[in-house]
Amino acid sequence: MDRADQFRRILGEDPDGAIYFLPWRTSFAMALRFGLIGLQRWRLCYELPTSVVSPDPERCAASIRRVVADAVDQSGDRPPPVFIGFSMGSVLATLLAGRYGSRLWSFASADRGDLMIWQSPAAQAIRAAAEARGKALVDFSRALEGLHPIDWLDRIDPNSRFAIGAFDRFVPSNRRSALIRGATRRVPRANVVTEPLGHLGVMALSPWRQRQWARAARHTPAANSSSSHVLAAGTR
Repeated sequence: MDRADQFRRILGEDPDGAIYFLPWRTSFAMALRFGLIGLQRWRLCYELPTSVVSPDPERCAASIRRVVADAVDQSGDRPPPVFIGFSMGSVLATLLAGRYGSRLWSFASADRGDLMIWQSPAAQAIRAAAEARGKALVDFSRALEGLHPIDWLDRIDPNSRFAIGAFDRFVPSNRRSALIRGATRRVPRANVVTEPLGHLGVMALSPWRQRQWARAARHTPAANSSSSHVLAAGTR
C-alpha cells in the first residue's frame, strides 16, 4: 500500500470514550499541540490518509471506506458516546455517527465532498490535477456516492452538535448553508452554532466547545445510549 493511503490509529486510555477524526494533513502531535483533543477521556484518534483528498476520485472513496471500516471494526457493537470530526475528519465522523445512530460533534464541515473539491479554494490544486487527468465533477460524484455528510445526517443522534465558521474561506457559503439545512432537519437549531470565525478559528475554539458540549451531555442522554456520563466525566 502506498504511504499516502495509510492512516494512523492512536489508542486512548478510555475504552468507553470518544473517537476523534483529525483534519486532513494533521498529525496527532499537531492536534495535541493545538489542543484539538478537548476531552480528557477518549478511545481512539485517527490521522487520515493523505489520499482521502486526491485527484483520483476512486482513491478518495477507497481511503474513506478504509478508515470507516477500521473504526467499525474497533467499535464493534459498542460505539462511543460521540464521534468527533474536524474539517475533512468530520466526513468520517458523520458517516459513523449515522451508521450507529450516535452523537456527532462536527467542526468546520461541509455537506458534500465532491462539490468541495470543485468549489473550495483549499482544493484548487486537487481539482486542477484531477482535470489534468481528464476527471470531472461527475466522476467524483459517482465515486463518492453515499459518502457525503448530507447522506447521513438524518440518522445521527438528535442531540448531535455542529460548529460552523461564518467567515470560513475554505468551505464555500453554499456548502455551509446546505449542511446547516440538513443538520437542522435532525437536530435543534440551537445545536448548530455559527462561530464568528474562519476555518482554523472554529477548530482552535473547538476544545472549549467540546468541554461545553460535554457538560450539556450530562443532562441530555444519547438517543441510543445511556453513556453520556462518559462525556461529562471526560471534561477537563
